[in-house]
Amino acid sequence: MRKSAKVLAAATLFAAGTVLAHPAPAMAAAYTPEAACAKESGRGGWTHVKDNRRALKNGRSTWGYVYLMWNRGLQKNCVTVIKTAYAGTPTYTQAILHVPGGGAYRDPGTLTKKKYRYYAAAIGYGKGECVDFEGHTTDTRRDYGIASARRGKFMNCG
Repeated sequence: MRKSAKVLAAATLFAAGTVLAHPAPAMAAAYTPEAACAKESGRGGWTHVKDNRRALKNGRSTWGYVYLMWNRGLQKNCVTVIKTAYAGTPTYTQAILHVPGGGAYRDPGTLTKKKYRYYAAAIGYGKGECVDFEGHTTDTRRDYGIASARRGKFMNCG
């Protein structure tokens, strides 16, 4: 009985060490577009809209996704980039929400202004505004490769 308890304790410690040794994928999985927009706005209630997701591509590799979300209570849009590559590693990451005429909300203001570990989110433009969205993330560890995506048309005119 005593030997079983020692084996169980050792197995538990080994399993805990394995999980704790690589927390970045688990942390990245905790970030959803809804959670990122809620954290940035301070309010829940974010929902997916029609045609709202694009893969951030670098060649054939996918480094994350950019999403367009809507909050009925706030009457605002949110664009969020959720990293899947280099999650947990600070890299230049940017979310951009566009309206016709050249206006945009950006987080951060320029791509190389701030590094993020898991996501970037930009909130703005509300009811009655048509929007487009894009996102970028980089590999700042090696060659400054960039993965990008943009819908490329104005839609979701609230």
